[in-house]
Amino acid sequence: MTDRTCILSGQNLPRDQLIRFVAGPDGYAVADLAEKLPGRGVWVGNSAENLRKVAAKNLLTKRIGVTFGDVEAEITQIAGLMRKRVLAAAGMARRSGGMIGGAGKLAADTEGFAGLMAAPDASSRELAKLQSRLGVEWTSRLLTAEELGQLFGRDSLAFAGIRGGGKAKPAENLHRELTRLEGFSWSSACQAG
Repeated sequence: MTDRTCILSGQNLPRDQLIRFVAGPDGYAVADLAEKLPGRGVWVGNSAENLRKVAAKNLLTKRIGVTFGDVEAEITQIAGLMRKRVLAAAGMARRSGGMIGGAGKLAADTEGFAGLMAAPDASSRELAKLQSRLGVEWTSRLLTAEELGQLFGRDSLAFAGIRGGGKAKPAENLHRELTRLEGFSWSSACQAG
């Protein structure tokens, strides 16, 4: 993944640590999370605080001739879009057979898991057991029990394991989207639903 330069810090960073913005037809900046919108884009470090600083310094106007309408509304919208991207990536991982739901199923099938998702209110003790048993590389507690449940057609679900190995692509995509949302959410102290 090619590095890009943050317009705020001047640092070259991997694209998954940045957010691309392009000029929208209405004269406002549009977040391009998929990095596919046409036009000259600029890159900003993946944090709400960076967006506030960019707005305060008027850097978008200087670089691409647009600005944010309301930076706080933009932050909330970006957090919500990132959350939707996580859910879409998780849905794709599940449909491809790369995600298994439920602590019981995970305890019975311990082969080849790269990651573990746990609802924020899930048992920490059960989480520790599953982490140890599955030997996962990463863990996320960003999705609610209801969101995890929806992925599996249930009301709620506490745990879901993400396979690595042959199912690596969906796992990598999901992990990248989770990491991006986590970085943005912690920096903005918001959890848009």
